[in-house]
Amino acid sequence: MSKKEKKLINKALEEFNNLYAGGKLVNLGEHPRYPEKVLTGRPSIDYVTDGGFPKGRLILIAGEKSAGKSSLIIQLAELIGERILYIDTEMTLSTDYIEALGSDPYKITHAIPSTTEQMCDIIREQIPNFDVIVVDSINNSASEEQIQKTAGERTMANRALVLSAQLPIMVGLCNQYNTTLVVLSQVRDNMNKMNKYSPDTIIPGGNSLHHNSSLTLELFKSSLQKSKDIDPLSNKKESIDGNMVRIKCTKNKVGKVNREVSIKFTYGKGYTEESDIASSAVRLGILTRAGSWYKYGETSIAQGEDNIAPVLENNPELLEELRSKIEELTKKE
Repeated sequence: MSKKEKKLINKALEEFNNLYAGGKLVNLGEHPRYPEKVLTGRPSIDYVTDGGFPKGRLILIAGEKSAGKSSLIIQLAELIGERILYIDTEMTLSTDYIEALGSDPYKITHAIPSTTEQMCDIIREQIPNFDVIVVDSINNSASEEQIQKTAGERTMANRALVLSAQLPIMVGLCNQYNTTLVVLSQVRDNMNKMNKYSPDTIIPGGNSLHHNSSLTLELFKSSLQKSKDIDPLSNKKESIDGNMVRIKCTKNKVGKVNREVSIKFTYGKGYTEESDIASSAVRLGILTRAGSWYKYGETSIAQGEDNIAPVLENNPELLEELRSKIEELTKKE
């Protein structure tokens, strides 16, 4: 580019910024823009998101029931920002559950909207005041038109119409104030499969939700995790204490897409840091198996993979050492 051409471009940018607002048009060479990401400290989540959660964007987390969507974001929200607004359309959030997951209830402001329109108004008004806004879940909100109609009338598309009009505005405000908007949604069976290539599941709420998101994670239960603890009121010799959950990144505007991991979700504890580091260390070969025992170097750590996490809880030095090894190996990839 010649000096004359550059001068003309700079003059055009200056005139535009004077007419509207400073910084609307910038040269990316002189003013580079990079997405700001927050690492979660959980190797599996950081891998599947390709570097953590982006700030100032819309993040969509969809999944099956009991896959741990709410638990995941409750545990990770305070890493993204100190000021958290939790919009609870399902009316299930409780202080004791927040504390059980290891999060701080004093950082969370709770809101229960009556309608989809009220939920959208709350989000738009409060974006400047919070670092993270969580909607749990988008499926449970009902539009004003749905409330006014009878049970027999079809009103399925009303919520989608409201969201398609409001989400672009919210995304623009989130970018302006660097606020992260996290929307939780359930996946449902696709009842309208036109051909064999149609997806088995869909995310309800309209296409706007998926189109406006910068990061979409989908969670599916893969297997039950059983414990040897015997329930005295049951005849079974073992109890179910969690699920293995398959997390897949189906959209990522700020990193690599279609990454997938399996991670343990424990009832009442969520996605614990110790469990994630233990399973990641095993997958990467940092912890080796000798019979039923797992070893770190020449030292036996625990008998059975499920027993590694409790050992790490009581040994923070070993936890940090394994974390450093995992970061070393994943950086090479």
